[in-house]
Amino acid sequence: MFSETKEGVTRILVPKQPTKSIFYNPGMELCRDIDIAGVAAFVSSLPQQQASLTYIDALAGTGVRGIRVANEVGLSVAINDRSKPAYELINRNIELNDVRERAKAYNENANVLLLQNYYDFVDIDPFGSPVPFLDAACKSVKRLLLITATDTAPLCGAHSGGLRKYDAKPLNTEYHTEMATRILLGRVTRDLCKYDRAIDPLLSYSKAHFIRIIARVEKGGKKADERMKRLGFIAHCFSCGNRFVFSCSDMLEMTIEKRCVVCGAKMQIAGPLYIEAIKDKRFCEQVHEELGRRELGKKKEAMKIVAACINELDIPFYYDHHALCKTLKVPPPPISSLIDALQLNGFAASRTHFSDTALKTDARIDTIKDIFKKMNIVNLS
Repeated sequence: MFSETKEGVTRILVPKQPTKSIFYNPGMELCRDIDIAGVAAFVSSLPQQQASLTYIDALAGTGVRGIRVANEVGLSVAINDRSKPAYELINRNIELNDVRERAKAYNENANVLLLQNYYDFVDIDPFGSPVPFLDAACKSVKRLLLITATDTAPLCGAHSGGLRKYDAKPLNTEYHTEMATRILLGRVTRDLCKYDRAIDPLLSYSKAHFIRIIARVEKGGKKADERMKRLGFIAHCFSCGNRFVFSCSDMLEMTIEKRCVVCGAKMQIAGPLYIEAIKDKRFCEQVHEELGRRELGKKKEAMKIVAACINELDIPFYYDHHALCKTLKVPPPPISSLIDALQLNGFAASRTHFSDTALKTDARIDTIKDIFKKMNIVNLS
C-alpha cells in the first residue's frame, strides 16, 4: 500500500497509488527544497534558539514538508491533516524519521487549529486556492508566512474567478504568471492588514502549475498602513503592448491616462495587486547559499530559480521576447543581445525567472521596438 521515498535527507512513506484521502505530489519536491533553504535562512537571521520556534504545516497530506522542517531545520512542528488516513500516515512518518520530540500530528480542521493557536511560521499549501485558509493563517502567523496557490487559471486571467476569489481583476497578458503572483500577494497583504500585520515578501516565484510566496510578517498598524501603499494597478494596451503601473491613490484621484500614449487605444486595468519588490535580494542570496550546502533532490533547478530571482529587476511586468519578434516580423536575436542593447541605451534590463524567453526593462514599448529594429538592421547588414 505504501512505498518509501526520500526528499532531502528525510525518508517518507507515500501511497503506491494516488488516493483521495492521502495527498502526495512528487512534482512539488522542488518547492519543498526551496522551502527548507528558505526557512533555514530565515531562522539563521533570528536571535533566539531555533528549538523555541513553532511551525505549522496546516494541510500536510503525508506530512512530508513539516517532517522535513523538523528533521532538516530542527523547528518544533505541528503537522495537520483533516483526513484520518493521512493523520495516521503522518504519525508513521514521524516515527520513521525519529522526530517525535520536534513534530506532532493533528487531525483537525486547518482553520480551527490556526484560529486556536499562534505559530511563528504558518505554511498553507492547499490543492487549489489558499483563499479559504488565508484569514485564519494571517491571524495565526507571528513571523513567516508561506503560501502556495495552484489555481493559476483565475489568477492569470485565463478563466473567470480572479475577482471573485482574490478581489482583484487579472488580465490575460504574456506576463500573466507575474500578474498572478502579484495579485496573490495583494490579497495576502490586505488580509494581514486586517490584523495590524505587515508583509515583506522575501521570495516569490512561479513554476509550472504553482505560485509560492515566502514573506516576513511584522506587527503594527502603522506598518500595515505603509504596506497598503504598495498596492496598485497595471494599465495594459492590448493594441501595441504598452504597459505601466500606478498606485491606488492615482486611481482614486483619477490621474491616470485612460488612452495609450503610444497608440491611442483604450487601456485595460488589472488589480489591485502588489506593485513593489516581491523579493528581498539579501534573503535570496542566503537561500541560494543554503541550497548549495544541502543534500537536495532538486538542488540544481532550485538554485537556478533563486539565482534568477536575485538578479531580476523589481519591475512588476516583463516582455516576451518571442512576442516582440512576432509583432515586428523580425528574426529573433539572442535575448542577451537585446538586454545589452537596452543597457547601452541607458535603460535597466534583466532576465526573469518567470520565463526563459522574457526580459524586464524600464524602457517603454515603443523604445524597445525601436532598439529591436536597429539591432536587426545591424544583424542583417
